[in-house]
Amino acid sequence: MKALIYLLLIPMFSLSQVVVSIDKDSILIGDQFQLRITSIGNDSLPNLNDSIGSIEILSKSTIDSIVQENESKLTQNYTLTIWNGGTHYIPSFKHSSGITDSIPIVVSAMTLPDSVSLNQIMIKDIKGPMDSPISFDELMPYLIGLFILAIIIFLLIKFIKKQKRQPPVKKVVEPIIPPHQIAIDKLEKLKTQQLWQNGLVKIYYSELSEIIRTYIEHGLGTPAMEIPTNDIVAQLHQKGIDTVSLNELLKLADLAKFAKAMPLEVENKNSYQIALDFIYQTKPTEEKNDLE
Repeated sequence: MKALIYLLLIPMFSLSQVVVSIDKDSILIGDQFQLRITSIGNDSLPNLNDSIGSIEILSKSTIDSIVQENESKLTQNYTLTIWNGGTHYIPSFKHSSGITDSIPIVVSAMTLPDSVSLNQIMIKDIKGPMDSPISFDELMPYLIGLFILAIIIFLLIKFIKKQKRQPPVKKVVEPIIPPHQIAIDKLEKLKTQQLWQNGLVKIYYSELSEIIRTYIEHGLGTPAMEIPTNDIVAQLHQKGIDTVSLNELLKLADLAKFAKAMPLEVENKNSYQIALDFIYQTKPTEEKNDLE
């Protein structure tokens, strides 16, 4: 009966196994080699992290899982290296089913033979940095900068040449017309309008009064536009200016503008002449000498 049970359990144990293999059995110090661990059946793969004893684990792949004929197969690859000479071992791994007869695998790290001396080895100088060709993408920013700079220089030269070709702009200085000349010109214009001859007496005296007051303010430096006639006459008298005839003109103009007085024809002509004579008598001395 015990023999029968033993015979039934043998297939179950034979289905579970772990296979360990490497691609090289000898390497030089620092060389890399591959370790493959495969679990067939119910066994899980061993969890290896940084090292296996003196053997350094550089990287490991993801677990590859395959199910064939109701049997699972797990495989994982490791990249290993060894930095010390001598003989190193991949240890045995226990199966989850309890099988512990995994065979250790010996890895020999090859070293320089004792018969070879350092004098036999040719030591070369360290090579300097290699000159790699400059790509078009690296040159592109510099080319764009040179293109923009060339355009700016071209436009600047064109602008300078254009400025040299243009004749200098002559400033037109408008002659300054003195106040007395402005007043005389306005009197001449007023005379040609013939206002009082056409019954526009009030407008005639308004224009005549404004012309003479403007001249007094701008030409003689005496406020006159909004000043009563008596005040204007008093200020001019203080400056030593004869104001007898001017006083008659301004008062007659006030009567015509505000009291609707109707001066005679003789008075209208005389008022014009008084205004003209006052301007000639009070204009600057240099102007008087030029006219003489």
